[in-house]
Amino acid sequence: MRNLLPFAGAALAAYLLLCAWVFATQRAQIYFPTPASAVPGAEALWLDSQGERLKVWVVARPGPRALVYFGGNAEDVGASAGDFARAFPAHSLYLVNYRGYGGSSGRPTETALAADALAVFDYVRARHAEVSVMGRSLGSGVAVRLVTYRA
Repeated sequence: MRNLLPFAGAALAAYLLLCAWVFATQRAQIYFPTPASAVPGAEALWLDSQGERLKVWVVARPGPRALVYFGGNAEDVGASAGDFARAFPAHSLYLVNYRGYGGSSGRPTETALAADALAVFDYVRARHAEVSVMGRSLGSGVAVRLVTYRA
């Protein structure tokens, strides 16, 4: 039995080191920012949110309808601009790059994403009478949280 104590101690130490590593790197394991990209047919809009600059791709169209899109983790939202433009021809489109994604400044956190969603929505709502919100994967959580505050 005493022969097993050193092995148990080593296993416990390895487990504690693993837990410390997971804790220290959790943000990098949750968020996978994308680099900035060019989006044909869309215009870059820069919005301020809590001292950070958000890059939002906009496909402007006349009329009261707008769609705000929050993408998934590691998604280049600009790559979806063409598909959304065809699917929603009567809507202006706002495709949001989270903090740290697609040229936006800052680092993503749950609180930051929620605050940024409110800032983007308020900007869009001031310009359009009808605003729809959509999200994919990570963005679905951002969209749901947004509508609980701005329904």
